[in-house]
Amino acid sequence: MPKYTYPIIFILNEETKHHNGYIPDLATFAEGPTPEEVYADMEEILKNYMSLAVKYEAEIPTPSTLESIAKKWPGYKVSLITAEIK
Repeated sequence: MPKYTYPIIFILNEETKHHNGYIPDLATFAEGPTPEEVYADMEEILKNYMSLAVKYEAEIPTPSTLESIAKKWPGYKVSLITAEIK
């Protein structure tokens, strides 16, 4: 089963206290009350994105490096997220 790993940025909205997750390479976004919920939602989004890309033979963007994303988004938590598709 193929695995896909991309950098994810976590952003806290100070006004609403909601957490946001963003995968810039795929322009995907999720929002939730906790970072854990956002991470779980983003795993599902990544899994669905990749499943559809494979199914329809769409181009899959090359992931940026964790370092390059962290450099572009200083002050934000940057991590990696992986999805495995069947």
